[in-house]
Amino acid sequence: MKNVILKILLFGALSFSSFGLIAQEEKPQSQALSLDELLELVKSGKFAESEEATKRENRFNREKNRQQTLLANAKAERAKLEAIATSLEATFEANEAKLNLLEDQLKTRLGSLYETFGHLQGVASDTEDYFKTAITSGQFGKDREVFLGDLAKKMGEGVSVATIEEIEELWYELSRELVASGTVEKFKATVVDNDGESSVEDVVRIGNFNAVAEGKYLTYLSKRGAYETLPRQPGRYLDGTYDIFDEDSGFVQFAVDPTGPQGGALLVNLISLPSFFEQIQYGRITGYTIILLFLIAIGIFGWRFYALFTINGAVKKQAAGESASENPLSRIFAVADQNKTDTETLELKLAEQILIERAEIDQYIWVVRLIAVISPLLGLFGTIIGMINTFQAITLFGTGDPKTMAGGISEALVTTMLGLMCAIPATFMAAALSNYSKGILAILEEQSTGMVAVRAEETNTSGSL
Repeated sequence: MKNVILKILLFGALSFSSFGLIAQEEKPQSQALSLDELLELVKSGKFAESEEATKRENRFNREKNRQQTLLANAKAERAKLEAIATSLEATFEANEAKLNLLEDQLKTRLGSLYETFGHLQGVASDTEDYFKTAITSGQFGKDREVFLGDLAKKMGEGVSVATIEEIEELWYELSRELVASGTVEKFKATVVDNDGESSVEDVVRIGNFNAVAEGKYLTYLSKRGAYETLPRQPGRYLDGTYDIFDEDSGFVQFAVDPTGPQGGALLVNLISLPSFFEQIQYGRITGYTIILLFLIAIGIFGWRFYALFTINGAVKKQAAGESASENPLSRIFAVADQNKTDTETLELKLAEQILIERAEIDQYIWVVRLIAVISPLLGLFGTIIGMINTFQAITLFGTGDPKTMAGGISEALVTTMLGLMCAIPATFMAAALSNYSKGILAILEEQSTGMVAVRAEETNTSGSL
């Protein structure tokens, strides 16, 4: 029983008194506590806890009093601000009512002028938007855009009316633009080239349609307030850009794009179209393969045509009895000289030599024929690939944007075009080489037949003798 009481008291001392715990830790763990010491330890721990609780209660009471004071101050401040807000709201409502009354009085006094100022705002705003992209802005500057913007803003606020000077300035700008649309003028202006470098050059403006520098068409950059050289020029119309600089009056043949006052929208779109060589790139690997085969066909045609031309000249000289370099006909003559036997044997020997010469004359012509046959098939193969890509694009992105389908359709059409462009000339080249070789072989057969006939005649003559 004593052991149980001892354990309970010890647990209470360790739980409620940190001081007692520290004291016990300082003693050796092997030293046993007596009941009196343990009782004293519990008593001191309870006293310390009672004193700490008293301190906490006093501190809480002080904070509570302070919170009451702060709450009272906050309520007083809120009441003050609510009074100020009520006063300001009343003032605002009174001023708003007064402002509405004054606006009504202004509209009444303005009468029809109020609608006029509304039209002024609309005209100034629309004209500003027009001038931002007009090609004449490169000549007249951006000051008129600033003026029109300020005027439109002023009219939109409705606080003050437009002055006579502002109305006349708007009238002047509209009239100047109207006159400029029908004149051709030469002036100095900033021109930005394709490398981004700017320089001051002579510029000729043709109405409000086009602007050109010497040898190049220009477009207007609204952000920089300068002209820019078009990245690609319409080559067949550039002669007129030089002529218009040389002439001060009279008529000059010049190509004008009348589709837009921003400097020729149609011209900008047309020159952005891909060139022939750029279109070839749409054919991809199939198109490049067709081009490679076409180059091979051209190379073989050039080589064999030159060889046949040389052989044909030598054979004709040999047939005419003139001296010529070694050629198929000279080799046939050699075979005839080496075979003094009967006519049938000579005929067989000559036929054998003609077959040998035919193989040399007709060599690699089959390659040109083969290219002429497989080129349109490769074009058809590229068409199938392009259509597959088109349907895949439709599956992924739908038909809302035609540009997603343009790549596959371009590949399909370009490969077909390249296949036909290769097959048609290759067919003509193969036919030309074949006809040339047949002409040479015809001469060889004709000469060999003549030699057989001569030999047969000699044999018959000697037999009759």
